[in-house]
Amino acid sequence: MESLVLPAELRPALTEAFTSAHLVRWCAAQQNWDKIHYDADYARQFGGLSERVVNGALKQHLLVRFLVDAFDAKARIVRLNYKFGGPDFVGERLELGGRVVRTETVNALRCAHVELQIRNPAQGNVTTTGNALVLLDTPSWSAADWTVLPAAWRLDESVEPADGAVPPDVQTLLGTEHEQVTSFCALDASRLRLFADAVSGLRPWHYDARAAAAAGLDAVVAPDLFPIHAIEPEPGTLPLSQAPIAMGREAVSEVGRNFARRFGFPGNGMVNGGNETEIHSPLRVGETACASSRLLSARVKTGTRGGDMLFTTGLNTYATTTGRLLMREKQLIIYRNFNAAESAA
Repeated sequence: MESLVLPAELRPALTEAFTSAHLVRWCAAQQNWDKIHYDADYARQFGGLSERVVNGALKQHLLVRFLVDAFDAKARIVRLNYKFGGPDFVGERLELGGRVVRTETVNALRCAHVELQIRNPAQGNVTTTGNALVLLDTPSWSAADWTVLPAAWRLDESVEPADGAVPPDVQTLLGTEHEQVTSFCALDASRLRLFADAVSGLRPWHYDARAAAAAGLDAVVAPDLFPIHAIEPEPGTLPLSQAPIAMGREAVSEVGRNFARRFGFPGNGMVNGGNETEIHSPLRVGETACASSRLLSARVKTGTRGGDMLFTTGLNTYATTTGRLLMREKQLIIYRNFNAAESAA
């Protein structure tokens, strides 16, 4: 593969705007029916928002797409971190950009350190910030050999003691692997077709068997962060709530994100604060994913508008049922007013 010549400012910049119909399509692809993304009345009444918001999960996949395009699919993402600093609303244009801040060579592998951002011109703000480590001159869809990468690049797995305001049931989970799930069925091409339509602009080996074969792959492979959404629940196991305040997340099978369902926190109180991800290998069509979650930290803070918020950090690990590691993530979840009584169903 021809070596990449790196500009400081990455191109092409990615510009996107999303209607509510786009967000519904993403909800279907992600299998997350959180109503703040498509129900304006719910977003205002129960979410405390002025408008429907663009999914954080969609923005994280846009960051992956931006990096793949910026390096022309000739660089392998091994670390991607991002933090959501504020909401983006339906109809607002998002501008994705990034720059290479430095390069280094590790065990004969060229690596670029990249800073990323999503800017919202309508708000005049940068609403998402991030950074990435990419292996240059390596296909974007290849597996990463972490045995030759620095230990310092791995996620920090330290467990922090909880403060006294954290609910006792949550405190007992600290440091434990409290959730293990296996997908009810294997990944199939129809799910990736939905995903490709929802994100748009994905490379064809993420949905087209002919393109995958032309790239030297033995099967279609999912995008880097897809394992987060790869756990398919058995029908009937995750019913939706009838409560007016319910977010619509009750049927979401993503690991480590279900404390509201598990502990009865208010159904409208969950916020994704951001992720640190460690990417190992892509999930292939025909493979079945499994995942586990370990709680690393929990603390309580008072919000600027009053009300207590529970901040939890979990370490989620994704693999195939044959044991191949796909990715690991540290995710910050915020539960607003977690100690308030939930509305009656």
